[in-house]
Amino acid sequence: MNIFRFEMKQYRGSILVWSIGLVATIILLLPMFVSLTGDPSATESLADNPMLDTMGISIDLFITTTGIFSYLNSIILVAAAIQACNLGLSIITKEHMQNTADFLITKPYSRTKIFLSKLMASLCVIAIIGICYFLASFVTISMISEQGFSFSHFFQIYLTFPLIQLFFLLLGIMISTIVSRVSAPLPLALGISFGFYVIGLFSNVVQSTIARLFSPFRYFDFNLVLASENYEAGYITLFFALLLLFFITSYITYIRKDMKMVL
Repeated sequence: MNIFRFEMKQYRGSILVWSIGLVATIILLLPMFVSLTGDPSATESLADNPMLDTMGISIDLFITTTGIFSYLNSIILVAAAIQACNLGLSIITKEHMQNTADFLITKPYSRTKIFLSKLMASLCVIAIIGICYFLASFVTISMISEQGFSFSHFFQIYLTFPLIQLFFLLLGIMISTIVSRVSAPLPLALGISFGFYVIGLFSNVVQSTIARLFSPFRYFDFNLVLASENYEAGYITLFFALLLLFFITSYITYIRKDMKMVL
């Protein structure tokens, strides 16, 4: 528990900054976009906006409150991925970059306990941020939706937020256990997250099923969620298979690899 508490203290500032940023974003942007749908001319201009097609969002669904939330959520997911990936990359590699890995290993903790403590701390960080985002989104959409909204639609769209964070967190941890020496986690996290997002946009433009497999952002089809309240079983299965692969690879690599000092 000492490792867990220490890591949570280290990331208090990050939790606060990201929570405030995401809460402010959804509170400010969601009412603004909803107000646009009340203007017929604005709706017509949105219908001709190629960005919606690029992002794979139907205009018929976009003009609903939950549809607008899905649009904003799909953009916010990029920020969520960057934060989670940066956390995953830094929580392991910082011991190597700060030359504290050997010191930590000499303590009366097994490598399994160290790894799981760090994993639990990182999961708590993204869980707290996810809860703040959920509360802000739910309160905002409840206040601005004049004709009500489907909570099941809303929750299924929101659920992509913690799932994407979990994906990039475990991906970052796997990379950090393999590479160890990541001197600049944030630029790498930016590159990884934007790279996957661009692949997802590309798969929408060319309608490529193969390209879609390489972007976790495209494993969740918001149009399908809003239309039938379902995720696609094949992509969800692949998603959780990758999560399991990331975890097993990270764990086995961490407990077996040599701890090297950075001079």
